[in-house]
Amino acid sequence: MKNELRSLFLAVTGLFLIGQAQDARAEREFSQGEFLTVVNQVTTGEGAAAKSSDKLAEKTPVATGAGSLAELRFGDSSTLRIAPNTKLSFLSKERAVNLQSGSLLLNIPSGNGATRVEADGISGEVTGTTLMASRDPEGNFSFVILETAGTAKVSSHTGKSSILLPGQIALVRRSDGSIRIFELNLDAVVQFSPLFVSFASAMPGLEKVMEVAGGQAADVKSQTKSLLSYFEVGLKAEDPDKEPLSILFGKSADEILASKNPFLGELATAAGSEENKDSSYAANVLGTDSKGGGITDARQPEGEALAAKSNPPTDPGLAGTDTAAGGGDLSSTDTAAGGGGGGADTQAPTPPVNGGVASNFSPATPF
Repeated sequence: MKNELRSLFLAVTGLFLIGQAQDARAEREFSQGEFLTVVNQVTTGEGAAAKSSDKLAEKTPVATGAGSLAELRFGDSSTLRIAPNTKLSFLSKERAVNLQSGSLLLNIPSGNGATRVEADGISGEVTGTTLMASRDPEGNFSFVILETAGTAKVSSHTGKSSILLPGQIALVRRSDGSIRIFELNLDAVVQFSPLFVSFASAMPGLEKVMEVAGGQAADVKSQTKSLLSYFEVGLKAEDPDKEPLSILFGKSADEILASKNPFLGELATAAGSEENKDSSYAANVLGTDSKGGGITDARQPEGEALAAKSNPPTDPGLAGTDTAAGGGDLSSTDTAAGGGGGGADTQAPTPPVNGGVASNFSPATPF
């Protein structure tokens, strides 16, 4: 009798442990997503209009129109924000997001395993961190690691791969599969990307992102590193890299080319040699020292003064469009906490950008 009871106890314990393991595996899957925020034209599947609290199943496409945004929460507590003019879907068990166009911001809590963003043979894979990715109409791809948690690897469709460190961006060209890695000005990203500034609440993981950005600011202030323009890192106006960058920042390609400091690094060792730069354009944008002819940057006192007075602008494509708690034209804006009925949800006053997290602490404002 004792042996039978012992066997029964072991069997029940074993089933309980198996159930716990299955639950743990299920939690590590994306499972279905739930819309927390829907702004303007967001559709799923064959074109059905998405609403807050709607569920999104794996493999079901979600698309945003111009001036439109969406935010989803998955079963593993990952948070996904989707920028305007973006189309993507996800696979649950594979923990993969298929980015067909546009850009995304994704926070993955630690302990959930590897997560992959795929773009027609190009991919970025991470564990437990906050990331951004973008893809232009020609298939050029960008992948950014925004915080120190986790590790990252970027692979191109030609078999090339590179490890990515916190604060770095990988630019992958569709034409040849080449991967170029730079240090990205994270303060600029947080100040200007609609994926940060156009939502009512702070993005999960933002504090860790700001820690990396603060480290960058300290490096610039101590002159360990310089703020660098598109041209100063060896890129040229005709290169395709400006397109995924512009999608990531929510700016035009011309604004990316004219920006003084989307990147950081050591000017003397920046990727690309001096002869590979469009020096005439760079000198025109950045200005030259009348005595020595050297290019100046926003590490000068006037640059710091500008940053102190600057307020991050909103995406022009979202002007007049409010996020979950915003005011203004609410004819097509939903929130997860909003009321029902056929009309728009009742909204609170316009929220501060980044959920109230201060972002003007970089030594320079780039745009």
